[in-house]
Amino acid sequence: MKTNKKGFTLIELLAVIVILGILMLTAIPAVTRAIAKSRRNTYWQNAKQYIQAAQTPFLAMEYNVWDATNNAITDTVCAIPAPGDAVIIPITSIELEGGSTNKSAFGVQYNAESAACGPKVIVVNEGSAGSGDTEGRDKLVWYFVGTDSSKNGIDTPVAEGELSISKVKTGNAKTTCKIDSTTISKLTGTTTTCKIKN
Repeated sequence: MKTNKKGFTLIELLAVIVILGILMLTAIPAVTRAIAKSRRNTYWQNAKQYIQAAQTPFLAMEYNVWDATNNAITDTVCAIPAPGDAVIIPITSIELEGGSTNKSAFGVQYNAESAACGPKVIVVNEGSAGSGDTEGRDKLVWYFVGTDSSKNGIDTPVAEGELSISKVKTGNAKTTCKIDSTTISKLTGTTTTCKIKN
């Protein structure tokens, strides 16, 4: 007697479905981890780009002092801070080569500029104030701090040379970012916020 077998049996189909299910269960966590790592990597790379994009206009004195009381940009040019002082530049005043964005690498909005942890570049003069010689030496160190609305990001100021993927937190960043001598040891004086004048 001749049997005509034209397809898979139910057992064979179930075996294939079970094997595919097991493969997916092992692959999904790995893919999720890879995506999260990629987003963290992009976040810190973007932080470096913001620092680098702020350096030239800052040194060319293209930023002006922000008057928080009157909520306006003044005509006072933002100068290099004195030793121990800092200048804060919100990323909304920094133009990236590919255009600025208001979303983080995680695809959600950055915290507002006025928020405690809105993203910003901080320029600290860690030079000497002239200990013995007539003129001190400026040593500008560039920091980045900022999170997005889903608590992803860098919640403690990190110097440009120390930025790395390990500094980016996902889902557990603080909502308050302190910018003072407890987070930047050489910041012993005042901070001034500066923005680009349109």
